[in-house]
Amino acid sequence: MGTNMYPSAALLGKHKDESIAGLPIDELIENADGFAGVFPEHKYEIVKILQEKKHICGMTGDGVNDAPALKKADIGIAVSDATDAARGASDLVLTEPGLNLGFLLLTLIWKFDFSPCMILIIAILNDGTIMTIYKDRVKPSPLPDSWKLKEILPKVSSSA
Repeated sequence: MGTNMYPSAALLGKHKDESIAGLPIDELIENADGFAGVFPEHKYEIVKILQEKKHICGMTGDGVNDAPALKKADIGIAVSDATDAARGASDLVLTEPGLNLGFLLLTLIWKFDFSPCMILIIAILNDGTIMTIYKDRVKPSPLPDSWKLKEILPKVSSSA
């Protein structure tokens, strides 16, 4: 994550920092790497502005106050301990605490234009791999494993 962080109150509130006071809010939001101290009304406005600029926007949340922004986002993601309101407003609900894809999805959405359907596919495939690892009965190797490229590469090149 970059260093271009803004406090959300300075962006959308009345007390703007002198260094950013002259710039349009939509430009600041579009160029920001992140926001600190975000309130629910800020989350909704950030999502709305990004969508107006033709960005696909993802949002994570866990509370009743996050529900409007979760609903507004192209893909709303409720975390594992979310309220019923946040779960109802979301497109995707993470059921396990260890599966917090929100940061990863936001990073991918910010840099690439994935469709919401593609993001759901990525999330489902990730959940599938986590579940298979959980049921895996392979005993770990006592020594570090390494790729045996000398054996793999000739087979790959001969099949091409």
